[in-house]
Amino acid sequence: MLTNLAITNIALISRLNLEFTDGFTALTGETGAGKSLLMDALGLALGNRADMSLIRHGESTAEVTATFRPALTSALAALLEEQGTELEDGTLMLRRQLKGDSSKAWLNGTPIPASVLAQFGALLVDIHAQHGTQALLNPSAQRTLLDNLGGNTTANQATATTYRAWQAAQTEYEKVAQQVAQARADAERLSSWHTELAKLAYQPDEETTLQTQRARLVNFTQLQQHLTIADDALNTETGTLTTLRAACRGLTAAAQLDTSLQPLAERLDIALTDLTDAAHETARAAGSLEAEGNLEVIDDRLHALKAAARKHNVTVAELPVALERLAAQTTNLSETEAQLESLEKAAQAAQVVFHAACEGLTAARQKAAQKLQPQLEASLKQLHLPNAQLHVTLTPLPQAQWSASGAEAVELRLAANPGSPAQPIAKVASGGELSRLMLAIKSVLYQGLAPQTVVFDEIDTGLSGAAAASVGVAMASIGTRHQAFAITHHPQVAAAANAHYRIAKQITDSKTTTTLTALGPDDRLEELARLLSGNAVTPQARAAAQALLAEANPQQAAA
Repeated sequence: MLTNLAITNIALISRLNLEFTDGFTALTGETGAGKSLLMDALGLALGNRADMSLIRHGESTAEVTATFRPALTSALAALLEEQGTELEDGTLMLRRQLKGDSSKAWLNGTPIPASVLAQFGALLVDIHAQHGTQALLNPSAQRTLLDNLGGNTTANQATATTYRAWQAAQTEYEKVAQQVAQARADAERLSSWHTELAKLAYQPDEETTLQTQRARLVNFTQLQQHLTIADDALNTETGTLTTLRAACRGLTAAAQLDTSLQPLAERLDIALTDLTDAAHETARAAGSLEAEGNLEVIDDRLHALKAAARKHNVTVAELPVALERLAAQTTNLSETEAQLESLEKAAQAAQVVFHAACEGLTAARQKAAQKLQPQLEASLKQLHLPNAQLHVTLTPLPQAQWSASGAEAVELRLAANPGSPAQPIAKVASGGELSRLMLAIKSVLYQGLAPQTVVFDEIDTGLSGAAAASVGVAMASIGTRHQAFAITHHPQVAAAANAHYRIAKQITDSKTTTTLTALGPDDRLEELARLLSGNAVTPQARAAAQALLAEANPQQAAA
């Protein structure tokens, strides 16, 4: 339970240090006195989103500390172990600070993220906020309530888990199916490209060889002319070789007459030998010169190679790589088709498991509905709805609409009066009936939960008289197992409480401050009288308050 709530500089609250006991506690006060601020402050300690506008005007820091003596449930024990901490003397202290633009949180003095604080808050306190009954009009909220009341957590988790597994398998199958469809559409084209490229039969370095051949063919005529001129100049009867031979003979003869000419004759003879060799080579080159290939054929081949390279976005030298890639793509298609078949089977198997989980959840919901319907009707009778009949309707959904939430729509239908047909609560339930229906649901739900702190913010909206008194009785009943708080305007509800606090505003030195005061027997009688008659408390109002207190809470009335 919540044993202490310390609040500093939250809006109109300057400083409050509140001690609480178990049982049912009522909180009353005039409109605008600051009841909502208490909810905001408690919410901060429980990890709600930080609202810097809550910092009291003129102050730089606001702080809330909530101290609990909780029941050590398995969920709480697991969360404590996860955070590496434990209860200190059976207590747990949640602290939150707002300063500037930042928010800080502590658990038993150890800094923690606000998100972790919120996890602890959700386990320690259940808050029914003002206008929270409107959630009952939401079909998904009605489904969640049935599952919570029926204890369908395991079946719910199995359905959600198997649904996600099926969706993941189905998504993977559809992705690969799209790839296969595209590959099949491309298969004929890829096969044609592969055949075409294989038929081209590119040879290593073929482009370089063809370009060399082409260059020689382009220059063939000029080469032939130049070689012919050179051959004629060297090897004809009037050519250079004939003239040089004559010069050698003459100089050799002269050297026989004058030995000083011998070196010159030898040099000329060497020149003759070199020139003779060059002349023979030139004649051989001129005689063997032939066109290697056909220029048109070579140009066609080069064009074909370059066109193929452009088509496959590679260089000519990389055409073999493109050929290998096309072959691999054809192979990959076969492998992907085999993978697709495997994925389809996996998706189908996952769907079967999901459907089985849905059937299990449906059975659990049907069982819960049969069990809870009479329990809720009994609770409604205690809340001054003696003729109310509540029906929990499960409507099967088409398989295409099955989801992580199961295979059916859940709807609460109410027949508030004898002879009237059961209709969706959104159509027939008044505000007061909706409040009592929510309280009936909470009452049944709390019966199966470990003791915790529960807070109701104006659950009695739209009620009066005997109906409001029945809410007080229900709250007192909840308070026998849990620590219950109710913010209320109804004296009938407040009279049923074990403890009573008054929320008020006071102005001191031109500053407005919200206060919260624990009421003793006399002050409580005055507050109940005020709630009955308004601000002007009369003897008659006090007498009525005394009677109300005696009826709702005989022990405190006697005190």
